[in-house]
Amino acid sequence: MIDATLQELWTIKDGIAKAHAYDLDKLVHYLKEKYQSNVEAELSHVLPSKEAESVLRVRLQTPENTTKPNE
Repeated sequence: MIDATLQELWTIKDGIAKAHAYDLDKLVHYLKEKYQSNVEAELSHVLPSKEAESVLRVRLQTPENTTKPNE
């Protein structure tokens, strides 16, 4: 028998995938936006807005968004 919690997680996962037409690029974009909004909400409660902005910028940097010096 499948655990009820596990079944609920699968149902949620399947719903999110279906809502984005099972397209990996759309899913990644959705999850990045969701992560960013959660981080912004979290930081807005603990840091002044200017400080939160700079912390958020650092947390969201990815290898493709960063450049090496001398490039």
